[in-house]
Amino acid sequence: MITFDDILAAERVVRPVVHRTPLLSSSTFNAYCGNRVFLKAENLQRIGAFKIRGAYNKIASLSPEERQRGIVAHSSGNHAQGAALAAKLLGVRAVVIMPKNSPAVKADATRGYGAEVVFCENSLDDRERVAKRYADEQGLVPVHPFNDDKIIAGQGTATLEVGDELKTLDYLFVPVGGGGLIGGSAVAAKHLWPGVKVIGVETEPANDAQRSLRGGSIVRIDPPDTIADGMRTQAVGTRNFEIMQKHVDDIVTVTDAQVLEMMRFLFERMKTVAEPTGAVAPAAVYHNVLGLSDKTVCAIISGGNVEAEMIRRIYA
Repeated sequence: MITFDDILAAERVVRPVVHRTPLLSSSTFNAYCGNRVFLKAENLQRIGAFKIRGAYNKIASLSPEERQRGIVAHSSGNHAQGAALAAKLLGVRAVVIMPKNSPAVKADATRGYGAEVVFCENSLDDRERVAKRYADEQGLVPVHPFNDDKIIAGQGTATLEVGDELKTLDYLFVPVGGGGLIGGSAVAAKHLWPGVKVIGVETEPANDAQRSLRGGSIVRIDPPDTIADGMRTQAVGTRNFEIMQKHVDDIVTVTDAQVLEMMRFLFERMKTVAEPTGAVAPAAVYHNVLGLSDKTVCAIISGGNVEAEMIRRIYA
């Protein structure tokens, strides 16, 4: 299991590369939910999402021989972009396996960062199968989207930044896909604010992590039908689940409709663009799914890579 020192080490690696993203607040948001809320705007991060943190930390750790071979990653979008940009910055060849239902804006951006994009079927199994084939046949180094200690430690640097601005925190809400962000966030949060409650958030169709944490073992689901493409991973990673069992207090869910409402609020009232997965944690806070009152709360907006069609959908 990673430690807080691993996150500090990751921060030293990624500091020259990543943006220090702001904490956003809204008096209207606070009044609606009855809490003091801060939103960590990783939608304003390079590549439009937190994923550059873990990807850069991982690829930077490779040996010269591994860098020469190149890397292969699989992702529905944001890890794809993070791995592609990190590889470009480090002079490493990147092949990225993406499901056919990935948002076009994310596939286009991944190519734009110089990666070779290979499409596969929509299941996590197929993503992993194709990535393994490329690794075996071409000698590429796998860069997993979440089940890797370097990835997890890198993602934890976002919460490390929150700690520089908030000296007290009662609750931290984090979206859960494969579990890399909540894994790193939970380790950092429990060190920075020992009494903080770490709450994961999923959409209702993608509640594998909730079922896993509450049931005590990893639950694998069919590819979920949810607008949050970052939550179509089917199961959390083993490394991530180990951290979740120790440091995550609960996992809650929101509906796709609540996510769309949150995207609209962020766009109209806070002048920031969040993709569906990025709006999941703020939606849980806004709709106060835990019935909190007068608490200091932070929620992570994990990304802002949203297609024009999805923007139109929030006004449908």
